[in-house]
Amino acid sequence: MTRSLLRRRSSMALLAEFALVGVAVADPGSAFRDVAAAEAAAFAEADANGDGKLTWEEFADYGTLLRQKLDALRFARLDTDGDGALTEEELNAGRPAGGLPPPPF
Repeated sequence: MTRSLLRRRSSMALLAEFALVGVAVADPGSAFRDVAAAEAAAFAEADANGDGKLTWEEFADYGTLLRQKLDALRFARLDTDGDGALTEEELNAGRPAGGLPPPPF
């Protein structure tokens, strides 16, 4: 793996982690593992021809797929009662200190 690809993947992982910041996590390491799993799943799904590389078109799909997977992770963390829906209280409880809304990505 080239250095630039590693830097890009590390940056993407960092940005992805910021997407989960608004939600308290008992084990912060689990958030990193969840993000890494989402990245790997999005990569595998985007790599349409299975060659272990992403073309420009596949990379565009990767971004969309990763966003969907991260949104699903964040939703699951916010849905504290596990009913598949978010109440206003669950949304508010997931906001970071200071009352700012979670990042949009």
